[in-house]
Amino acid sequence: MYTSGTTGNPKGVQMSHGNLIATIAGGATPTASLAAYTTPGGRFLAYLPLAHIMELIIELSCLTTGMTVGYGGVGTILATSVKMLQTKKPQVGDAAAFKPTLFLAAPAVLDRIYAAVNGKINAAPKPIKAWFKAALADGAANFDKGVIGANPFLGLIFKPVAKLLGGKVRVIGTGSAPLGLEIRKFCMTAFKCPVIQGYGLTETCGATTIGLPTSFEHGVGPPQESACIRLRDWQEGNYLLADKDDPAIGMRRGEILIGGPTVCQGYLVDPADPDPEVVQKNKEDFVTLDGIRYFCTGDIGQVTSTGSIQIVDRKKDLVKLAHGEYIALSKIENVLKASRFVAVPLVHAKSSMAYCIALICPTPAVRELAKAAGLADGAPWTEVCASAAVAAKVLEDLKAAAKGKLNKFEMPTKCILVDDEFSVENEMMTAVRKLKRKPIADKHAAQIAAVYT
Repeated sequence: MYTSGTTGNPKGVQMSHGNLIATIAGGATPTASLAAYTTPGGRFLAYLPLAHIMELIIELSCLTTGMTVGYGGVGTILATSVKMLQTKKPQVGDAAAFKPTLFLAAPAVLDRIYAAVNGKINAAPKPIKAWFKAALADGAANFDKGVIGANPFLGLIFKPVAKLLGGKVRVIGTGSAPLGLEIRKFCMTAFKCPVIQGYGLTETCGATTIGLPTSFEHGVGPPQESACIRLRDWQEGNYLLADKDDPAIGMRRGEILIGGPTVCQGYLVDPADPDPEVVQKNKEDFVTLDGIRYFCTGDIGQVTSTGSIQIVDRKKDLVKLAHGEYIALSKIENVLKASRFVAVPLVHAKSSMAYCIALICPTPAVRELAKAAGLADGAPWTEVCASAAVAAKVLEDLKAAAKGKLNKFEMPTKCILVDDEFSVENEMMTAVRKLKRKPIADKHAAQIAAVYT
């Protein structure tokens, strides 16, 4: 199975039958996080490509435990999805038709649901808007107390939202990229079910850790019984095992190494034409410590007092700015998603500069700003996105959304509005909607150069 290639050329990961079986067996133990939700009678909607490890493992696990699997598509999940034929009577989408009990989603899918609902809330009459906002606030407050959902009366407003996924979902699982805390609170309120994150890589057959449905910690959960995890110091990023003794941190931190029977056989090397980079990766990325073979993930994690793993940085996602500060691109992007004007954000940084910038694919709500900036009603989308005045107003909202969540040096100081949303179709995202940073930067090089001075 090939890696997604978000940071370089895809690499062929060699997996054995035993690797897959170990992963499935780990998820089938009575103490496994999803054991109560992968049982006969359950329903799983499969719509992500089987070329992605998360989808392959969850489908095999569901079939192993006797669940019903229904097949849909990324572009037809919801009634409003891009590949749905609009008819009268309106079609409902795969999720509403199939009514899954287990729903798996890349964070980008939940981001889109959040953005779509937010857009409808802001366009609703004042009484409905007030009801929505009160329900969301109550759900967020309950989350902080360890309770799922808003109170029954306020929660009635979310019935149409729950029907988007069929109204039967008992748990939502997510992985492949970080999920923002605000998005998690929103989904747990709107769908009134646990939203849990998992963590793993193609090289470890996915599903290395999965959050517990009973836990409200924001992290990716404890290791499954098929894997073991150890951390090692990353001096350059100042993440150390000794951080446990620092009162301000109180947790071990370092690069995550994953060991056990789920670790792959290594990367495929063509014997007729060996790629030196792949040969080197096989030497560097796999190590044996105390008799256990580990994969070196490049992800930076910390271990909470409950034994849950939290991903706090990624070596390849980390950029050192001109003044020496490190910024984590995905961390900033997750914060920016809280703005109602943001559909998809990408943060771009250069080590030669002292600040980062944001490329924003805006939501339709940005037309409100266009009108305030003096553009004509119904101005072409390209004109709206090209307006410096509109971009400045979006940047103001980004700063408001990030207040108290980002350090000053992490906050983008300039903003570009992109009129062609990053997607799988225009090859700016992978099949599971991960951003392809280099192709995006290459395509928008002229815009970046114009503001990055």
